[in-house]
Amino acid sequence: MKKIYIILLVMLSLNGYSQNNEDKNPGKFDIRLGVGYTFLGSGDYACISFENEVNYRISNYFTTSASLGLGRSFSGTSGGSATFIEGNLNIFVSPFKNNRVNDLRIGGGISVYNIFDVYLSSIHYLDGMEFKDYTTVKETTFGGTVIIEDTFNVKDKYFIGAKVFMQPYVNGDINSGFMAKFGVRL
Repeated sequence: MKKIYIILLVMLSLNGYSQNNEDKNPGKFDIRLGVGYTFLGSGDYACISFENEVNYRISNYFTTSASLGLGRSFSGTSGGSATFIEGNLNIFVSPFKNNRVNDLRIGGGISVYNIFDVYLSSIHYLDGMEFKDYTTVKETTFGGTVIIEDTFNVKDKYFIGAKVFMQPYVNGDINSGFMAKFGVRL
């Protein structure tokens, strides 16, 4: 019975040590959640935007990421609205080294987005009543991404940050804006 207690005690202490070691040395992956404000089109739509991102740190200077973003405007310059979903693959360079306290990084990559756009196309008057015609456009297009992002360590595994970005697309749309982010190192 004494041997069982000793084995149990050793296993529990090793488990506690491995958990503490994991907290001090987080892995190469992190997850980032962001919320921000973007200008879609040529500034026609102001959108609230949300993003989920997974990053893999290749070295102290290079990181890759994959993200999924959602955006929604409630009114545009033409009286319409837009909703979009986008996916991005990026690579980042940390010119001052990612020391896990502060990470300023510059990146770029490819983006694909699907937009559902509703806008006012014409107004008709009949017998003193106003009738509005709206046009809907749904399309998927590809583009590029340019990003500048800075993050600050809050605890061993947690960090906050901000980014500014611009995404020109093949169809002529440009999505640009800023975003606040919260992340966890895995």
